[in-house]
Amino acid sequence: MDLRIASYNILADAYVKPEWFPHTPADLLRPRSRDALLARRILALDADIVCLQEVEPDSFAALQEALAPRGYAGVMAQKQQGRPDGCAVFHRLDRSPGHRAYYFSDRLEDGRVSGHLALVVDFDVGGARLRVACTHLRWDRPDRPVEQHQGMQQATELINELLRKDPEALWIVCGDFNARPGEPLVQAFEATGLRDAYAGQHQPTCNANGEPKAIDFLFHSSALRAWPDRLPALDARTPLPSEQEPSDHLPISARLHR
Repeated sequence: MDLRIASYNILADAYVKPEWFPHTPADLLRPRSRDALLARRILALDADIVCLQEVEPDSFAALQEALAPRGYAGVMAQKQQGRPDGCAVFHRLDRSPGHRAYYFSDRLEDGRVSGHLALVVDFDVGGARLRVACTHLRWDRPDRPVEQHQGMQQATELINELLRKDPEALWIVCGDFNARPGEPLVQAFEATGLRDAYAGQHQPTCNANGEPKAIDFLFHSSALRAWPDRLPALDARTPLPSEQEPSDHLPISARLHR
């Protein structure tokens, strides 16, 4: 098995507020204005599997149209509770029939389920069963106790209900975790035996609120070896989105080999 995988939060138009992106040209903040730039950036990753977060239905359709001529097929699952976005996986590999949208059972402050999910897509790669989980874990206040932290609740459920119930599979778990290296949420994945593709060499993946931080992750089963790609340099004033980087996150990617 030898493949390339990428994870990328592409920034849903519904979450764009111009005042949050003072260094970005105004024309890039208009709805649907980044579709072509996103497709070009994704194709430049040259990945066999691309896991996307904050994908809206219209953006998914535009990406499908742009990526299909290059051999990619895609699946998408939208969040519940009226949220405008979800997760998508594009790939140029043969996959097993079907895919699963696993919706977390954590609750919002008003008692409703959050509607967040992990999109799980299965592949047969060189005779091996590979399961890819793409997710966008909820942000929560950093001072929230670990047992009440909503992102941690989702991570724990993903680990218990998906990873530990299918330990024979090769797993890749990636996405926007809204947590930083070394935090309890990240440590929970490491405790399962998964490996962080960027362990020891994390770089900032976004600069929200003028603070560069690494919050996007690519975890993989220990049977796989990873060679992560270096990211463009990012500081507090780097314009995101931009013509070169059309989201408020950078994509992360790695070569995986067994």
